[in-house]
Amino acid sequence: MLVRDCMTEKLITIRPESDPMAAISLLKVCKFRHLPVIESDGSLVGIVDRADLELFLAKAGSPGYVKRNHRVEQFMTRNVITVHPDCPLEEAASLMTQHKIGSLPVLEDGKLVGIITETDIFKRFFAILGGGSESLRLTVQVADKPGQLAELAGRIARINGNIVSMVTSPAEQPGRINITLRVEGVELSSLLAAVEDQPGLVILHKTNC
Repeated sequence: MLVRDCMTEKLITIRPESDPMAAISLLKVCKFRHLPVIESDGSLVGIVDRADLELFLAKAGSPGYVKRNHRVEQFMTRNVITVHPDCPLEEAASLMTQHKIGSLPVLEDGKLVGIITETDIFKRFFAILGGGSESLRLTVQVADKPGQLAELAGRIARINGNIVSMVTSPAEQPGRINITLRVEGVELSSLLAAVEDQPGLVILHKTNC
């Protein structure tokens, strides 16, 4: 899955010469936390968020402070970390975690084409995990070797179960992996009976929702 699959394309932006109060109003009205700052030619020059504007608001109580000619560019972050639309989603998530940021502007051919936020990523992972669906949820552990996923999927297919999502993750024990599935079309008892005798498989968690 790529950044382009879940980025926001309908952008609200602001110019570097804009008044910080205008940025604050936009953030409140649009319920955003970040605003890309662009020049008239569409090039990205920075990003401003609530944290950047807290400095402005903290000083706004000083006599005459708000009346001065303040500009968004005085408070924006200039060295912006960006991604390409074809960047894998997990790499974007890694960048956010590594740099402790909540959003990444998306650039293509030097132009701003979108923005991806931590909320966008959370929503997509929620969908990948089958959240909100009426399905069985099963987590098992198997040996990390060829054929294990195929055998598990085959056992479920033979009872006419439909796997709507499948996610793997490393197990604490070396040489093992955890597999979490969402399955439709079968009863939990039938699903457990179909998979529990797979060699080396351990059932870790099961639920009807």
